[in-house]
Amino acid sequence: MTWVFFQSLISGVLAGGVYALFGVGITIIFGVMKMVDFSACAQLIWGMYFTYLFYSWTGLNCYWAIPFVVVCMGALSWVIFKLIVRPLLGSDDTSFILVTLGLSYFLQNLAEFVFGADPKSVPSEIKTSSIIIGDYSIGLPRLIAFFAMIILVLGVYMLLNKTTLGRAMRATSEKPEVAQMLGINTKKTFTIAFMIGVIFAGISGLLITPLYYVTPTAGNMFRTTAYIAVIIGGLGDIKGALVGGLAVGVIEALVTGMISNDLGPVGVCVALLVVLYLRPQGFFGKGERRA
Repeated sequence: MTWVFFQSLISGVLAGGVYALFGVGITIIFGVMKMVDFSACAQLIWGMYFTYLFYSWTGLNCYWAIPFVVVCMGALSWVIFKLIVRPLLGSDDTSFILVTLGLSYFLQNLAEFVFGADPKSVPSEIKTSSIIIGDYSIGLPRLIAFFAMIILVLGVYMLLNKTTLGRAMRATSEKPEVAQMLGINTKKTFTIAFMIGVIFAGISGLLITPLYYVTPTAGNMFRTTAYIAVIIGGLGDIKGALVGGLAVGVIEALVTGMISNDLGPVGVCVALLVVLYLRPQGFFGKGERRA
């Protein structure tokens, strides 16, 4: 039982790294634009397909595809923002929710139309590789994904806190009208924040490509869990997305490993209910300001 606990704990932390990276992308968009992007799972799918295209054309390991995926996801996010998101700026939350839900199904069906419904895989020499430490095994693809998450999250933290663009993004997130009066191009800031969020979703797709088949529905496994991680951590907070992602990964792995393979999602939902009861704004979320 002790071995199962610690092995599940290790697996959960590593799996939580992908949830955290995915959640950080959602958090950046919400933090700056105050809008929840419900098409993020479909964007993850396109990250997987761009990785598959890169492998098909070059035969190189999927991790060499990171620059290619960043460029492709950046272009995709720019088109989505200009055609769909920008006209919604200033609209109510319901409009954005409905439009991004519709966009999610559109992107998913577009992927099926372009690439077909048959599962595709991206072979890798490290796909089944693992590192053995004592009695415990650490899957190499998950370990790489975890360290990639750490590097990218640190990069975002430095961007937000140490650069002029980051200060502009934080000012826009607080008071867009005041930021615009101070000379900040809020529309440009919104564009960059949305592009960063979509790129993070695409990189998340790349990092899980060695672990899963590439299909138009591959993102569905993150549809609930990743958003729960963001809610538990606190919407709009980078630290919250990181902690929430890791917490959800650990809870899911422990319940799966020690109770039942089918009860992992149930454990995550129970954790969500407990957090909402004890702290509705999440671990790091800010409570609603009262007069």
